[in-house]
Amino acid sequence: MADMTKETLIETADMICCNTFIFNHKWDMEVCKTPVTFDNDIKWNHIPFDDPEWTFMMNRHKFWTFLAKAYHLTKDKKYLDTFIKQINSWIDNVDIFSEEYKDCSRTIEMGLRCINWIKTLEIFEKDYTFDKEFKTKIFKSLKQQCDVLLEVYDDFRILSNWGVLQNCGLITFAFYYHLTDTDYFSIPLKRLKHQCAIQILPDGVHWEQSPMYQNEVLNCILEVAINFKKHKFSIPPFLKRTISKIGYSNMAMKKPSHTQPMQGDSDYTDLRDIITRCAAILKDGTLKSAGYSEIDFESIWELDEESIKNYPSIPTNYPKYPSMALEESGNFFLRNSFHEDGNYLWFNCGAIGSGHGHANLLHFDLNYHGEDFLIDSGRYTYVEENPVRVELKNCYAHNTTIVDDEMFSKFKGAWGIVEAALPLNNYYKFNKNFDYVEGAHLGYLNLPNPVIPMRKIFYLKPELWIIVDQFNTSGEHKYSQFFNLDDKITPTIENNSVTLQGKNTLFMKWSDKLDIDIKDIQISKEYNKLQPSKRITTNFLNSGATTIITVISPKDFELEKIQVRRGNDDLVEENESKAIKISLDNDEIIFFNSTKEINNQKKTYKLNDTLFYGKTAFFLNGKLRVLKY
Repeated sequence: MADMTKETLIETADMICCNTFIFNHKWDMEVCKTPVTFDNDIKWNHIPFDDPEWTFMMNRHKFWTFLAKAYHLTKDKKYLDTFIKQINSWIDNVDIFSEEYKDCSRTIEMGLRCINWIKTLEIFEKDYTFDKEFKTKIFKSLKQQCDVLLEVYDDFRILSNWGVLQNCGLITFAFYYHLTDTDYFSIPLKRLKHQCAIQILPDGVHWEQSPMYQNEVLNCILEVAINFKKHKFSIPPFLKRTISKIGYSNMAMKKPSHTQPMQGDSDYTDLRDIITRCAAILKDGTLKSAGYSEIDFESIWELDEESIKNYPSIPTNYPKYPSMALEESGNFFLRNSFHEDGNYLWFNCGAIGSGHGHANLLHFDLNYHGEDFLIDSGRYTYVEENPVRVELKNCYAHNTTIVDDEMFSKFKGAWGIVEAALPLNNYYKFNKNFDYVEGAHLGYLNLPNPVIPMRKIFYLKPELWIIVDQFNTSGEHKYSQFFNLDDKITPTIENNSVTLQGKNTLFMKWSDKLDIDIKDIQISKEYNKLQPSKRITTNFLNSGATTIITVISPKDFELEKIQVRRGNDDLVEENESKAIKISLDNDEIIFFNSTKEINNQKKTYKLNDTLFYGKTAFFLNGKLRVLKY
């Protein structure tokens, strides 16, 4: 989703004045653009579309900040009157201790209400002074909710994004009401420090492995940091470190189209505004290179005056190396540049995270020349009974592999994880000419004849990708690959190859004769929205250790298997090693992969009249480079 413009803001605020609600902000965790209108009084616990997420969104009250912004821009009193009427309605009707209003009273909503109510008040108060009775009513309601937030705190909230949001809400409350010498400030600040230490991995990724919720955490932490600045407090070092860590992980994951990957429960959301705020708070020119060159419309409302004033003077610095490895979370980003027309591949082999995690081990996204070709299929809904929920979490909704039609991770309902495959240690090697990464998992150890799947990705810059799918086993199995396409890409099968056509063209070819099929699917780039797309599926039946090599390039090429020999010229069986030769323009690339440790005396291989030792290697125009020993 893109940033909200002034025009969209006013249009949305006008709808709110008519008791018509949509959730269309780019960082709304559960977007819904289908209008819901209350003809008379608002029923705050209403659940339309059988989706309680709508009710949760309704009771976070971010839309009241739109009224405040619209009032500041237009000075039209209808926005002020609507806010006063609606917040009075909520306070007068919603009993947060009543079972009837349980969907209005989760701690996550209370924390966000603290932030959104106070932000709304602060914007209105640029132009208007509320009467004392009204302000007291709001204070009493917020204090009641904050007392709950102080009391309800457990191991779930310590590790969950919920806990961060409630502590940020408490700190925001303490700042606004000048309670920084009370428990409303000291307790949540101590809790937040602990949460930042255990929830944010050393590589800057939130442990739940969902960029959407990682960035909700970051938005709230930024809110707290900005409050420190506005109230003339020094920002605690742990907050600066956390903003930097998450900001840099956002920069690593950002596509040439500026969006986050739809990893786990995430939408196709532009990251530039949130990275801009990180850069402004930290005065970080490297982060600025991944944000906007000037403060954007969204960030103007969020940042303090000093940060806005100083932003133009922050020098922009691009990172020295475009490819980035976020090792602890198992996320690897292979690039040739940070430009909008650059090439980008995201590879995942990390923990599943929380209930927001999907079966995306060994998945990769591919963006060529700034255009998405292979993508994660998204999330769409959290409705328990909706089959699309599990469908989009499953293996085949990701660009990965399965064995014998069995899923390596299994789900039940909207949130249940029945089985989660254990990822194995990753290995990578990045330099200016090529990138290499590999990962594996143990999701098929329970088969009668176990299999260990491994994926190796070799990126010869700027525009050749070799995907090696290796399956270590002793039995016969069916192996399937899935390639889920962006909705703007059209695939065409011809012989043992597929052409992917968008604004640009990519060619896919395989080392072996496979059964290739194209299926109509649904993807979701935005919560509550489905789009038609295509999925390429390949199937291959084989015995023993098996290797399938997929080659992708924007230029057509010739691909052939070539015979591997030992150092003494003995032939090597394919279940031990495989090699391909690619003829592309004036270049010849030979790629070699071995599946096992050599247990005889002849430990060298011979290719291209060259004797060498190693498990994975390539020749470029006759020059050997070993990738993995």
